[in-house]
Amino acid sequence: MFFPKLKAQSRQRRAVEQFAGLDRRPGSGAGCLREMENLWSGGYPALEVRPRRSVMAELTKPHAFLGREALVWVDGTGLYINGAKTAPVLSDGDKRLVCMGAYLLVWPDKVYINTQDFSDWGRLENTRQTSGEVTFALCDESGTALGEYTVRTYAPGEPETGDLWLDTSRPACVMRRYDGSAWLELEGVCTRISAANIGTGFSTGDGVTLSGCGSSELNGLHVLQAVGDNWIVVPALCRTLGSQTAMVTVMRTVPDMDFVVEQGNRLWGCKYGIVGGEAVNEIYACKLGDFRNWNSFAGLSTDSYAAARGSDGPFTGAAACQGGVVFFKENCMERVYPAAGGGHQIVTMACNGVKKGAGGTVAVADGVVYYLGMDGVYAFDGSVPVCVSRQLGEKRYAGGVGGGESGRYWLAARSSAGAWELLVYDTARKLWHREDDKEVVALSRYGGAMMLLCRDGTLLDTSGTYGTKEAQVDWSAETGDLGLYTPEHKYLERLQLRLELASGASATAYVCYDGGSSWEKAGSVTGDGRTGGYVMQVRPRRCGHLRLKLAGSGGCRLYSASAVYEKGSDGP
Repeated sequence: MFFPKLKAQSRQRRAVEQFAGLDRRPGSGAGCLREMENLWSGGYPALEVRPRRSVMAELTKPHAFLGREALVWVDGTGLYINGAKTAPVLSDGDKRLVCMGAYLLVWPDKVYINTQDFSDWGRLENTRQTSGEVTFALCDESGTALGEYTVRTYAPGEPETGDLWLDTSRPACVMRRYDGSAWLELEGVCTRISAANIGTGFSTGDGVTLSGCGSSELNGLHVLQAVGDNWIVVPALCRTLGSQTAMVTVMRTVPDMDFVVEQGNRLWGCKYGIVGGEAVNEIYACKLGDFRNWNSFAGLSTDSYAAARGSDGPFTGAAACQGGVVFFKENCMERVYPAAGGGHQIVTMACNGVKKGAGGTVAVADGVVYYLGMDGVYAFDGSVPVCVSRQLGEKRYAGGVGGGESGRYWLAARSSAGAWELLVYDTARKLWHREDDKEVVALSRYGGAMMLLCRDGTLLDTSGTYGTKEAQVDWSAETGDLGLYTPEHKYLERLQLRLELASGASATAYVCYDGGSSWEKAGSVTGDGRTGGYVMQVRPRRCGHLRLKLAGSGGCRLYSASAVYEKGSDGP
């Protein structure tokens, strides 16, 4: 008697050897992960646990952080450079730090300090008010008195060569010098204002505003021609001279600005709102090479700059890139093209701009500006902003902070509910990875690695180079639904995972069946120091579809995942 010959059920093997990072979209491809923690793209095409971080410093009240040649942070009201507390006392609140050469600028406090010489610090603004007698005298641009001169509406009779005449025949007075044949206008005539300490804190070339002078010609905006502790010289000529005891005020001011960046040896800033009772929608630039002066207008290519804009809405972010400056609003950008001759141009371009409240997410990585927009993360390479965060699914963020380094854009994003996520975008491979849920105050590159200043006061080195390294890293990786897209009622018979584990590290596999909420343990492996890899066999029970989660502690690299599918019945 012969039994009927049975056919073995057909099997199909599929392997994944390239893991494409985080992808929360339904139906994402094989090798994509719906959720993850503490993974990065450094091991691509394998899936790898991020390096252990190290703690560089512990702050009490973190407000700002910046890493350049020096490591700078603000803790409470103190400003620290390379761990040393400096003299400036700041207001208690979050700050914006901007570098210009060796100088560090702190906003909104408007404080500067030389990072190489801590004794060289001060405030960008300066105000002096007189309290005694103030005298006025005509002089040249260096402050030297002109000497005796005649004041009248007509020319003096029988003049000698070199005689001076203040011509008051016109509303604007003119100083003239007799050259032996005619009265010629004398150029460079200024007024010297003398009073105790009136010039302290000012420098030649400062743009200042004078008020309180008895002569109206002296009140207003001027560029100082010469300065001493007890005198200043302004390029103005008035017919009424002498002295007064009424208070005279001299001010060097810096506009209040929403965002400030450095480009081309200038600071550039923007402001939208009500200032002094007037609506303001302007872009500013300081004098070339002089961050103290924002009102120096002498008709030179090095002058300060200010321009009103017609685009609607508040400014939401700013970045210096590709030799220019970009100021963002939610629905457009103001792109500044600086010119060496001073003829700067600004072009308004309608586009998806930076989301309101997300100005801290603007960062430059590999010459491309990345930022959080209304419906995702955008990349601007100089043409048109393009969304690069479709893999993050429908989740939307309300704000956060960002930072750029070579090949990566870091985004600590905050949801509208207040939950945080630290995401990293690999700019070369176009991959997203999620690290953890730390609330980050600031990110900055230092020593070739990204540094994180967390709200709890911890300053972290993501490369683990500086400071004390953390213990084993807890990690996890969760797939989307497996089996929904297999034809002919195939079901997953087994999974074979090829891993490499550090000594003492562990990895455990869990399975969730048919859209349930509970996870069942399906296998585990522990690293014992062997040089070869490990193979984890996962044999799920028969189901319509499932989700796989790997979780563990310590260093781990997943090289491949091989799935064996078996054909089921043809019934529904």
